[in-house]
Amino acid sequence: MKPTFRPTTLILIASFLIACIGEISAQQLESKMDSLYFFGDVMSNARMDNHRLFAAEHFYKTFEDLLNEDPSLEELIDIPFISSQVPKDSSFVLFTWRLASEDQSEFYYFGHIFSPTNEFAPIALHDRMGSGRITQYSTQTPDNWPAAFYYNIRDFELPDGQTAYLLFGINEYSRFNRIRIMDVLYREGNNFYFGYPVFGEDHASMSRRGKTRIMMMYSYDAPVFLNYDKEYELIVMNVMDEMEGIHPNQGITAIPSGEYHGYRYEDGYWIYVPEIVRVRSTPNPGPPPETKNRTGPRRDLFGRPMDDNR
Repeated sequence: MKPTFRPTTLILIASFLIACIGEISAQQLESKMDSLYFFGDVMSNARMDNHRLFAAEHFYKTFEDLLNEDPSLEELIDIPFISSQVPKDSSFVLFTWRLASEDQSEFYYFGHIFSPTNEFAPIALHDRMGSGRITQYSTQTPDNWPAAFYYNIRDFELPDGQTAYLLFGINEYSRFNRIRIMDVLYREGNNFYFGYPVFGEDHASMSRRGKTRIMMMYSYDAPVFLNYDKEYELIVMNVMDEMEGIHPNQGITAIPSGEYHGYRYEDGYWIYVPEIVRVRSTPNPGPPPETKNRTGPRRDLFGRPMDDNR
């Protein structure tokens, strides 16, 4: 499944779905919000990848149209299937969501940066994690987004006093491996950038060896933590051990060692802390939960029970 979002990829199913959805729309989908709920549900829960792809295309277009209609912030941040991250100054909202194949082996990410005050037009984010250009030392534009589903945002000041934002997210990179991402979002005027060299061992080496983001790849079934811990006033993350994966064709992966390290904020930089002793466990934020009802009967696109013997 490759989400090219071109009509040619959907020609075999488009006429059927358009007819069905058109009938539903006339009866039930009275607003763009209704359409988002419907297409989001299909995008997340349909059994056929073509149906998910079709719904994802319409979800994206409907959401983009809604952003251009000056909607209320309260309305937008309550939409299911979307992560809404709002900084303390409320100067923008960062929306992200994902499309997964039915067998959870392929994932694609989407997003927008939105101004509640119409300071700038909505900015689309374009997933480039598969390009090979996203590293821990690169700075990217929204057109070359280090894609993630974000679960936290935190303001901080860069060395020059400019406000920037720590982003914490997850990219479900492949069937067996995930990536936790800690990125830096900053802006120059109405232009936004991802990645700034603020992660390192000391201030002096930052200009030469400072990382612009932190990326942790690990086995999909490993309990991994990466977030800001208010109690410790540190960024806390697992120390990872590389090992041969236990799943067929998984290859080399990583799992938590049981130890923690992280970063402490000092004068605009995040300085590496090699050892952190944690005496409590912190809930592990992650991607949105699956909404499928695995215990009930299988259902078709429109919620009707299906006979698995057919």
